[in-house]
Amino acid sequence: MTITYTDLIEWAEAQKRQKFTWLEDHGPRSKHPRPETETENKKRDIAMLDSVLALCRGRVSA
Repeated sequence: MTITYTDLIEWAEAQKRQKFTWLEDHGPRSKHPRPETETENKKRDIAMLDSVLALCRGRVSA
């Protein structure tokens, strides 16, 4: 199996959508908030996914 940068971009974008959905459903302003540590972990994941996307997009355009 070969994973391309395009595959990684698609995966990372899907992961970000999942994290944002989780934050909407369970973040501090939701009806069913989760502990702050879980929210911070999701925000950290989003930041890391943004870095993955930037690196992959840089490779695709090069």
